[in-house]
Amino acid sequence: MTQLALRDKVDIDWIIDKVLLYCEKQGGIELYPYQREYAEKIIESIIFNDGEEITALFSRQSGKTETVAVIMAGIMVLLPKLAEMDDFREALSHLSKGVWVGLFAPSREQAFTTFSRTRERIRSDNARMILNDPEVDTSLDKEANPMMLSNGSRMQMHSAAKQSQIESKTYHIIIIEEAQDVDQGKVTKSIHPMGAATNATILKIGTPNNKKCEFLEAIRRNKRLDTKRRGGRKAHYEYDYKVAQKYNPRYKQYIKKEKLRLGEDSDEFRMSYSLEWLLERGMFLSPEMKEKMYDVSLMHQLDSRAYCVAGIDIGKRTSSTIVTVAEVDFKNAVFDEYTQEKIPVKRTLNWLEIYGDDYESQYYEVMDFIKNYDIKVIYVDATAVGSAMADRLIYVMEGRADVVAYEFSMPSKSRMWKLLRREIENERFLVPAHAKTRRLRSYKNFEQQFDDLEKEWKGQHLVCQKPKDDKDAKDDYPDSAGLCCLAAHHEVMPELEEGDNPFWNDR
Repeated sequence: MTQLALRDKVDIDWIIDKVLLYCEKQGGIELYPYQREYAEKIIESIIFNDGEEITALFSRQSGKTETVAVIMAGIMVLLPKLAEMDDFREALSHLSKGVWVGLFAPSREQAFTTFSRTRERIRSDNARMILNDPEVDTSLDKEANPMMLSNGSRMQMHSAAKQSQIESKTYHIIIIEEAQDVDQGKVTKSIHPMGAATNATILKIGTPNNKKCEFLEAIRRNKRLDTKRRGGRKAHYEYDYKVAQKYNPRYKQYIKKEKLRLGEDSDEFRMSYSLEWLLERGMFLSPEMKEKMYDVSLMHQLDSRAYCVAGIDIGKRTSSTIVTVAEVDFKNAVFDEYTQEKIPVKRTLNWLEIYGDDYESQYYEVMDFIKNYDIKVIYVDATAVGSAMADRLIYVMEGRADVVAYEFSMPSKSRMWKLLRREIENERFLVPAHAKTRRLRSYKNFEQQFDDLEKEWKGQHLVCQKPKDDKDAKDDYPDSAGLCCLAAHHEVMPELEEGDNPFWNDR
């Protein structure tokens, strides 16, 4: 009987309930209702081998480890036995030689928490009694890593640290604990493929933080999928402290103390217990800022005779040279409460991205691109190899545009980032997001790099850069946009036309 046939023949809720009941009895524990809801989804996915990616946000100390441990300990014993029965032999044939569980966390110490808890459930008094039953006849043959049962089931824990070597394993179930802190490249390139041959169920569990991560992207994917589901169990689960304290009086008392210790409005409490992603703390762009920056009514322009400025970030080694061109709209200037003056709106018109380190060829490509716009001010990254390009542009553009060689340092970049953030927040730096523009590779790269851009404060300086743990991330487009914004605020005003004033009589 295949998984599809099994769904048609068997009462799904009935079999899931029976498996869950077995897991609880073997572990000697009764899960809370919210834990059972999550557990039911895990069991369904494993039995029907649907390869689901299941995400879950649990408030700290609310029972996520206990839930996973109870379920894993139970199914590692039960499912190989079900695979021997006629009704389930075909559907569960892939588990007949055991359930293989891969357990991952940012460090082995973190993975050991779930590993040891699972082992405790298999060694519990209830479990020993059940495992010794002749109909079950299963023993815990190895307690160390990997933990192994006599029926072929095993659980192996791994460090998912960036430098760890964890390839070549195959699992039916992949569990990623503290998923918010696991490197994205490690997840997609090393961990996910371990379930390819088995169509593994993937569990990603954690709590929010203030940085964009693969875990957050997985949650967003599941939320979008859940809105399209017509019945059935969802793929994403969230249980904040308010849910957990309904069922656990001791937890409720603990939360009261945490509110006093940390403060209910503190970042620590909001992330750990209220399950809020505080991206505005660690990411350059918050969701609100993104809405203000991208304008779906604007489309990129291949040329313009309006007053334009440009920012050029010169590529180093593997990075690209990026040119950002923007129109400065002085007519629709917006009053700024911070400076007490009217500040023009900047509308990004287009980008040029150049790969490679042939700076002689790059110079001609840049000149061929900017000639399509009436550019009055150019800010060029004059750090290291950029100084030569800056000097050349200053010489060639003399009389046509002011070219500023802007050397990057912590103070100078801080000034640039502060200005760019202020302009975005006040809706004075706009980016075209028309459907036709969104098809451009340059737009996609711009959006991706801004989504990845992280920020932190070092004293009074705002430091913004690509994620340190992602070798594929870049920040060339943000640097270019920042330089373009500086150019728009350069001390140059558009030429004013002079005419006769009928109200002035020079006598």
